[in-house]
Amino acid sequence: MAQVTHSEEVLVDPIYIYITKRLRKIAHAINKHSKYLQENFKFTLPQIICLREIHEHGPITFSRLTHILALNNSTTTGIVDRLEREKLVQRVRSAVDRRQITVEITEIGMRVLADAPPPLNADFIERFEQLSQKDKDEIVQAIDRLASLLDTSDIGL
Repeated sequence: MAQVTHSEEVLVDPIYIYITKRLRKIAHAINKHSKYLQENFKFTLPQIICLREIHEHGPITFSRLTHILALNNSTTTGIVDRLEREKLVQRVRSAVDRRQITVEITEIGMRVLADAPPPLNADFIERFEQLSQKDKDEIVQAIDRLASLLDTSDIGL
């Protein structure tokens, strides 16, 4: 068997290393902001996003909420359980089909949501708002495309 020398090694294309590092930087910034929210507002970023989505789309079924949040069922259930314990949302059984359960925001949840901080760091929001609409649209489109490229749901991961 031939020995591979250092110069013959197949290396990962540097663009993939670069993309990975940038994604890690983004993930770190989001995690840091989520920790800030937890420490200062007693809610996690996923809880705030979930509460906002329930408000915007509610009453909403668990399957639809799970799809909108792009989370798995158990994660969504855990978030809703915590929001329900805090009396921010409630589960409501359908009068027509008792098997059907929806989640809706409560008055307390509405008040918390009205006072909730934005889901992204204020410095980012300020800098993003200074961009032209064209630049904002391009960034959103690029993020959508990146998320689509990273989507593994069609391959069972």
